[in-house]
Amino acid sequence: MSDTAPAIPYRAELQRKAIHLGALVLPASMLLLPTPSARIGLTVLAAFAVALDVARQRVAAVHHLVVDRAFGWMMRPEELTGVGGPLVLNGAVWMCLSAAACIWLFPPGIGAAALAMLMVGDGAAAVVGRRFGRRKWPRSPKSVEGSVAYVVAAFAMGLAVVTWPGAGLTVLACAVGAVVGAAVEALPIPLNDNFRVPLLSGLAMLAVGWAG
Repeated sequence: MSDTAPAIPYRAELQRKAIHLGALVLPASMLLLPTPSARIGLTVLAAFAVALDVARQRVAAVHHLVVDRAFGWMMRPEELTGVGGPLVLNGAVWMCLSAAACIWLFPPGIGAAALAMLMVGDGAAAVVGRRFGRRKWPRSPKSVEGSVAYVVAAFAMGLAVVTWPGAGLTVLACAVGAVVGAAVEALPIPLNDNFRVPLLSGLAMLAVGWAG
């Protein structure tokens, strides 16, 4: 979504991003739990999230509960599909899928960092970009100001993970991950950014580790 042409009110955007921060429990679980347990837990959570979102778009009672009574006010227009329409996974579901992919594909420190950097960086990009964004990237709806905010916030989050015992992450890897994450987030790619950004950012950080 463009951070310079909002589709939901700014206050709803702030509350949506606050949920992103609350979801930091997902990357935290990668660091706190044994890896096999984290893999099982995050995979089950992702499966449940997908099932609930499909039910929301196929069962009227679930749609009423999830959309009309709970979360519809902060969902983006493209996520508000009716019962029986095309299936469109919402951002929270993509986040759960991303967490499951990260714990399976990367070492826990890199997976946790990639996911946490997205959560904090994307929130900063949206808040700053919508309020202060003036210059757009070529062929992209994202603003330069939002991308700068992403890099700064994501790098700071990455540094917090670096200090975790046994994270196996370097400051250089965090810097590269933050820049790659901001670049991928700004690209007009159809695949949801909650999924594509952590995977490519994690791959970049993994490559830095291999190079080192």
